[in-house]
Amino acid sequence: MFLLFLKGMSQKSFVSVLVLVFSYVVIVLSTPPEDPIKCSSSNNTTCTITNSYGMFPDRTICQASQALYPTNEKELVSMVASASRAKTKIKVATRYSHSIPKLVCPEDSNGILISTRYLNKVVKIDVVEKTITVESGVTLKDLIDEASKNGLVLPYTPYWYGLTIGGLMGTGAHGSTLWNKGSAVHDYVVELRIVRASGSDEDGYAKVEILNENNDEDFNAAKVSLGVLGVISQVYFFFKVMSYK
Repeated sequence: MFLLFLKGMSQKSFVSVLVLVFSYVVIVLSTPPEDPIKCSSSNNTTCTITNSYGMFPDRTICQASQALYPTNEKELVSMVASASRAKTKIKVATRYSHSIPKLVCPEDSNGILISTRYLNKVVKIDVVEKTITVESGVTLKDLIDEASKNGLVLPYTPYWYGLTIGGLMGTGAHGSTLWNKGSAVHDYVVELRIVRASGSDEDGYAKVEILNENNDEDFNAAKVSLGVLGVISQVYFFFKVMSYK
């Protein structure tokens, strides 16, 4: 029927239909958002940051003096220590900066951004214990994919695959807990590593704290810290076994 419809059309109408079809195909194609951090120099200084929506609610774009991209925990500790020693304020940026509020903005243009873009590795998978340890820049999609390869499943997740584990932890995305394990991703975290600034040379101006659900009273606060307690380095999840019915 569609071919008969096209056969009876004029050349002009036929071209219009092709344009509409092509436009539809283009519209449904999608690409990930750009890096929200833009710097004016090759050494990542004089930078701006927004979010994946392209603007914050007040339509401003935040500024920072520098953006740092650690690739492992050792580099992250060194960066936090350096900023702590210089008394420079830090904010943590994720790969796509999906937060609507301006949680990522330094207070002024002298602040530093630490991006978790390259803290994106799966550290360990234990199928017997049903646990996975990942760096904080791993996306929700990567976590789910790695879990499914090993017959594991995370019971509840936010709606968008592009969220990073550290980002959704720091902002409490999403869900709530009425009792026991609820519908928030952080309910299934059993341990995390967080890099905290220290004002003391004795601690090297930064230290790694390992917080566990069984023996740390700060654990629940660190799981939904809004970025004020430190930079989340690694997250240790407990999964359920995937059920095939």
